[in-house]
Amino acid sequence: MPLATHINVDSLEKEIVSKNKQLVKKYVGVKNRYNKDKKHTLHLQNLDNSNTNLATYKITDIDFELKYKIPPKGANADYCYQSIHDELTLDGNPTLNLASFVNTFVGDDTILKLIQENITKNLADNDEYPILMDIHQRCISILADLWHAPATGADSSKTGAIGTACTGSSEAVMLGGLAMKKLWQQKRQAAGKDYYHPNIIMASCCQVALEKFARYFDVEARILPVDPKENYLIDYNAIKENCDENTIGVFVIVGSTYTGGFEKVDKVSQILDEVEREKGWDIPIHVDGASGAMIAPFIYPDLQWDFRNKRVHSINTSGHKFGLVTAGLGWVIWKEHKLLPEALKFQLRYLGGLEESFNLNFSRPGYQVIHQYYNFLNLGFSGYKQIFDSCITNARLLSMFLEESGYFKCVSNIHIPKNVSSRENLSLSDHANYHEALPVVSFQFSEEFRKEYPEIPQSIVATLLRNRGFILPNYPLPHHIGSDSPNKNNEILRIVVRYSLTLQLLDKLMSDIVQVTEILISSAKAVRESIQVVKKTQVFENDQEEKNVIYNMLLSIASDGNNELLEFKKLSISDKKDNDNIKNENKNNTHHTQGTHKKHIFQSFRGTC
Repeated sequence: MPLATHINVDSLEKEIVSKNKQLVKKYVGVKNRYNKDKKHTLHLQNLDNSNTNLATYKITDIDFELKYKIPPKGANADYCYQSIHDELTLDGNPTLNLASFVNTFVGDDTILKLIQENITKNLADNDEYPILMDIHQRCISILADLWHAPATGADSSKTGAIGTACTGSSEAVMLGGLAMKKLWQQKRQAAGKDYYHPNIIMASCCQVALEKFARYFDVEARILPVDPKENYLIDYNAIKENCDENTIGVFVIVGSTYTGGFEKVDKVSQILDEVEREKGWDIPIHVDGASGAMIAPFIYPDLQWDFRNKRVHSINTSGHKFGLVTAGLGWVIWKEHKLLPEALKFQLRYLGGLEESFNLNFSRPGYQVIHQYYNFLNLGFSGYKQIFDSCITNARLLSMFLEESGYFKCVSNIHIPKNVSSRENLSLSDHANYHEALPVVSFQFSEEFRKEYPEIPQSIVATLLRNRGFILPNYPLPHHIGSDSPNKNNEILRIVVRYSLTLQLLDKLMSDIVQVTEILISSAKAVRESIQVVKKTQVFENDQEEKNVIYNMLLSIASDGNNELLEFKKLSISDKKDNDNIKNENKNNTHHTQGTHKKHIFQSFRGTC
């Protein structure tokens, strides 16, 4: 969630008026006088009258300052609803938001009824809502079973898997990191060694929550570049050299937000086995499975990514992503009780009972847990498998279409076979013979397209698709091997193929992508012709200067006229000197320094969420 600032209403109104100068000032004054004369402002008109004609009142009829200050007098409920409802219609359509992994499909009225019945229940209140706590326990057991937590004896309360619901994967991954840090500290203390300089290893394709853990809890983040040959996942060759006695663990990402690819948990584990044999350092793994931990059990059942691997201490996932729950639910589970240190647990006598918890939050809604349990019961294993099969086959279909158009190439590899040389005899749902990945399609202009139309900025495709209702991001790939190569396209467009992206919408999306691309081609050709006319009166130093004129014009459109964003894009494209400095800096340092860490954060884009 972004930080929000306090609005100074007086200065904001003056700023708006000054920007638009006298014309806006004139008509704002006319409207204000009209409101006062007719008594249509909230502080002059009592709207409790049930005969009020709501159609005559709009949010624009409210005094400007009442948007940011509590009004002196309350208003009619229907009026308040209509005003807020009308304003929210300006938001994007959640179904067409292809940028987000967050589920936007709720289901039938049955679950809405359950949610409404339980919307006031507090998940933190164990004593008052014992059945809600039982449902929470059942969800933990279901997930532990899906992730192959080891079977336990009769007293599973002391030996079995343990976990908790969270507000999302961001909180969940921080809890997993904290447990690894505390275990490392306890071992170091017991051995009489320094325990003040912990570090953790992760790839540069990590979601920002992993970096937040390191920064918030004083752990050095060793962020390794990703390898394009490994689908822009962690450079496995760099793991060993970045481990030392202060490494508390490795975050392994099962489902990259850039390409959807799964980092190989078994391969990372083998590398850490070598480290332990050579150095004696026992380094655990936390699996960030925000999306992948829900998909893998159903689509890739033979993949050894979970608690079947001895080094995997804990796993997190998002119920509100591919758990198909409304936003606000994450899960984290530890393989055994002993992997969650007692020092991190809190026992509270509160609201009538004894509660044991390990969370960063306390009071929070409980209906998302009910929604998750309803989905487990209603869909079952076969239902989830069918939904994810549909998502992934649609993603493969879209990938093949984009590449066959000739305009694009896919960076994601969900459509590429891994055990056979051709797709000719493969079914789209023959998942075992394709690369394991989320239903994500990351793509960019093909080399042929860029060579023929270098003036067209890729980001304008996202802008034009937004005009047609589809929301998808265009953003830089993470820092990777070869990212400083000249003329390399380091930006991708990304589509998350969720359950709500039906075949009908997919058909419309494919048509729109091609149409907007062909519009850009026509526009570029038209501008080229115009440039030829301009050249009769103005001399360009070279062909590149001519291309830059067209590119910058289209880039300004793609950036919505945002000068700051426009300058940042220009710098990221043209400032090769800074890239060379970073490259040299990385050569001279075994680990990522705070400086390079800051650069990585600066280039974090919302589209990675």
